[in-house]
Amino acid sequence: MNIVIIGYYGNNFGDLLMLKSLLSERRAGVVYTVLTYGDGEALKQQGFIRQGAITVVELNKANRWLAYKTVIKCSAIVWGGGTCFMDEGGTGGVKYMALARLFGAHVIYAGIGVDNHKKLKTRLILFFATVMATAFYIRDSASLLAVRKINPWARRDKIKQSVDLAYALGTDDAGAGGDLESAGDYIIVCLRDLQGYGEQSSGDIYSQLLDVSIRICWRLRINRIGIFNADAEVDTGVSRYAQSELKDRGFTVFNIAGSDIERSMAYIKGARHILTARLHPAVVAYSLGTPFSLYNYSDKNKKFTAETQTETCLIERGAIDEFMPTYTVGVSAVATTQRQRAQSTISEIYRLLN
Repeated sequence: MNIVIIGYYGNNFGDLLMLKSLLSERRAGVVYTVLTYGDGEALKQQGFIRQGAITVVELNKANRWLAYKTVIKCSAIVWGGGTCFMDEGGTGGVKYMALARLFGAHVIYAGIGVDNHKKLKTRLILFFATVMATAFYIRDSASLLAVRKINPWARRDKIKQSVDLAYALGTDDAGAGGDLESAGDYIIVCLRDLQGYGEQSSGDIYSQLLDVSIRICWRLRINRIGIFNADAEVDTGVSRYAQSELKDRGFTVFNIAGSDIERSMAYIKGARHILTARLHPAVVAYSLGTPFSLYNYSDKNKKFTAETQTETCLIERGAIDEFMPTYTVGVSAVATTQRQRAQSTISEIYRLLN
């Protein structure tokens, strides 16, 4: 049996979490191949990829025929989590999914989200995906409603609400925090490159978010800040900006590479607060009981706080200066339930593939 998992991956913290979760129930005798839109060489360095002897194919022109050949031969193809249908270029890998379906493979979308889908092209792609898929597992109720509006004729047992696959990783995956380079109290700042998002200048947003982080440090009487680079292919520039600005303001800063997911989770677990524009540092913070503040650059962030009833942690666009952080958050029963649901979804997916 050959299973293909497709997604962005590369160096992206959130996508790597979801991929590791999907591979947590690998079956003996099954050949796994990951098709990545991100950096294939970086993905090959992940411990869970090397230890599992998993093949990685980067989706580029040089590997085009290898990717097609892999898809044609697979028994099943799974889109491994994240926002994959949106006007800003998210097609859910539909050409690979369609090719696999043409040759008789199961097609599964696992733990996905839907963002802006006003364009006719996006809506048609989403409709086609719901028609050809064996199963659709959707991570939030707003995305579920969007999918059912696009295809109201789809069977209810085919399109289901799930949760973010990253929840499947438990506290053990956060590793031991004793060897972290930053002993003592610290907060974490995770900016995202916001070029092309919204009408406000991205530079102004970065500056305002850093001002919030400084207020958090003053409130907690902390002088150490970890700069979390959640995607080295996208966010390195803005992470360097944050490091430089905070150093100039007298803070001690250190770097956290999101591509090292176990160590990153350990840092999140040990932090006094997380200020992030990226979704998955907030997902992990919520799961581990670390206080967080999440900037609403995308509707997926707002959907997350709605699903988890943490709306007070959301920093709304245009209202950054007025935001009041929350400093006391513990591991909730809801977070525990989310972990169980994610693990149950992954188990159900593998049962479908048998």
